[in-house]
Amino acid sequence: MTCYNHPNAPAIEKCSRCDVDMCGMCANFLDTGVYCEKCVSAVETEDFVFAQSKKLNKTEIDLVISKHADELGTEQSNGKKSKDTGVLWLGFGGSSAMIFVSLLIYAYPTLFLFDAEAAAAFEASQVLEECRLVFEEIGYSLEYGEEPDPSLRCADTNTPNIVERQGNFVRVSHPNPAIYGLSALYVSSESHQVVFEE
Repeated sequence: MTCYNHPNAPAIEKCSRCDVDMCGMCANFLDTGVYCEKCVSAVETEDFVFAQSKKLNKTEIDLVISKHADELGTEQSNGKKSKDTGVLWLGFGGSSAMIFVSLLIYAYPTLFLFDAEAAAAFEASQVLEECRLVFEEIGYSLEYGEEPDPSLRCADTNTPNIVERQGNFVRVSHPNPAIYGLSALYVSSESHQVVFEE
């Protein structure tokens, strides 16, 4: 094999692009390979055009992307900020209103009861519940084998509770259960459960 330019010179390289045999004098060594004279100018031109195109495209693309991202980010941040602010104010206002109404109902449980009979019935049930809690406390002390405290009695009576004993069995009754519309209200040493009899 001989060089295509110098027929007497032995070929030592092949062109990386067109596979032509070349001698050492005809070969052009670039970073991307070995080229003949015809191919080297084409490769250099392609590399130059590619580099310039890449530089221009990157700059243009970066400008377009950054401009679009700025516009989109501004729109999204404005929309998101107003939406987030609205949600925060709605949550704050709603939770404040719920707390206020809850405290109002707790402080004045009959506030929304407009019926006088319903309000009276509610008050009576509250008084009965408070008395039941007192007798339940007496029941716990009886279950533990302790003597019932004579000061533990319902708020609506000044009369002491009635205490009946039969051996180990102790029963403590309300002195006037008729004020609650009951015939008996008592607790015993067998259970702390308060018994209501109508």
